Amino acid sequence: MAVTAELPGSETTALLTTAQDALTAVLTTDLLDHPAQVALDVLDQAETLRRQVEALTAQALTAIEADGRWALDGARSMATWYRNRSGRHHSAAARKVRQARALRDHLPATATALATGAISVDHAAALVRHTTDTPARQALLRHHEVGEDFLLRHATTMDAQGFTLALRHWALRADPDAADRAYRADADREEFYLAETTDGYVPGGWLSKATGTALLTALDARVGTPAATDTRTPNQRRAGALGSLAHLTLDAGVLKPFARVRPHLCVTVPFTTLALLAQTTPTPHHPSCPATRTTSPGPTSPGASGPGAAFGLTPVTTGANDTTDTATGVTGGTDTAAAAPCTCGAPEALISADVDLAAMAAAEPATFPDGTPLPPALLARLACSSGIHRVVFGPDSQPLDVGREERLYTTAQTRAIIARDRHCQYPDCSAPPGEGEIHHSLWWYSQHGPTDLRKGILLCWHHHDHVHNRHITIERHTDRWTFHRRDGTLLGTTTFRTN
Repeated sequence: MAVTAELPGSETTALLTTAQDALTAVLTTDLLDHPAQVALDVLDQAETLRRQVEALTAQALTAIEADGRWALDGARSMATWYRNRSGRHHSAAARKVRQARALRDHLPATATALATGAISVDHAAALVRHTTDTPARQALLRHHEVGEDFLLRHATTMDAQGFTLALRHWALRADPDAADRAYRADADREEFYLAETTDGYVPGGWLSKATGTALLTALDARVGTPAATDTRTPNQRRAGALGSLAHLTLDAGVLKPFARVRPHLCVTVPFTTLALLAQTTPTPHHPSCPATRTTSPGPTSPGASGPGAAFGLTPVTTGANDTTDTATGVTGGTDTAAAAPCTCGAPEALISADVDLAAMAAAEPATFPDGTPLPPALLARLACSSGIHRVVFGPDSQPLDVGREERLYTTAQTRAIIARDRHCQYPDCSAPPGEGEIHHSLWWYSQHGPTDLRKGILLCWHHHDHVHNRHITIERHTDRWTFHRRDGTLLGTTTFRTN
């Protein structure tokens, strides 16, 4: 080894002090001021030094443990003592102590290879972890053909990742019974949790190799090949895939199929809030265009029509909640735009995801079951594809009326839109219908419900969220959809079937 046992103690520390001073001097040098080759040489030498320092640390730890004076400080274990002295995390300190013992007791040739820089720290750690954990494997390390020397020859020709995989094979054949026990132990200690924070959830836990591989395979299958315009990171795409897998399971009804109420997301929305949300989308036509005329205007008195009538809800009149659309002058009534052709050149239909935030600020927010309020854009997103269930309370908070659930688009209308669009209509997306929902303008529902399939478009879950999050407006023309950002710039175009 590089440092021999014949050196006196004072000379050993003096040499280390000299080496430390030399390293400090090197660290004051700006490598950017030197040729690129110098940085490469420094990198190689630093890696060799790191390996040698790791070997020296292991030697020092075993010598200190054998001496026993570490216990004089009152530490309960060698790992605790080393944690306190080095400032390391306890798990890292304990791992270093175990590794030092294993190198001393079972892997002496590995310790020598590490001290000379022949193998990396990762190679040595893998050898300790996979070859010294059972008596059978420890015994096989001493085999003259397939023992430690055999493994070290492969370590010098393989990177740490490939070598670790080879060690797993070696360990399995050396002690298959231990491999079975480890598998059972891994299954027993699996756990997964979602820790709620102030604005979301943080996942955590531990999954076995089999479960983790299955989950990653499912997520990667859901992600697929991202479009060129998809700027999300791989982790962001996996998060979206996890949410879509939850949607697939809940929407398919495979969980609790015979329950009275299938598992679903539930939010509570005051009627006045829903009414305000349903009247924020303007018409795309000029006021003088015949397409803005209606043939059956309805009354505006409470209980007759207005926002929310299509939901089976009785309107509540407030000073700031007029049922008249200021852009068109339309007051209630049934949409008959299809009967009057457009002459102003505007798109045939407009589906806006914009929300009047100033108006919504005055309304009581919708909430999740735990009381967490929903931002307006999220409420609009959920209302866009949800069923509405009416519950009317009396003055003592007693339910007076519980109506049946109403869907915004009927099953037949949904099938018609799917047959027309076939896949998500967002530019460069081809997600199938089973992975999406119908996006539409809530304003049309304040005028007596879904009367025109032209105001609905099929979007996958991810892009449905994206459209609402970014307040994207979608225009329907004769044979295409055009998508516009909130500032009016064109985001993209998709051509659809017209027959």
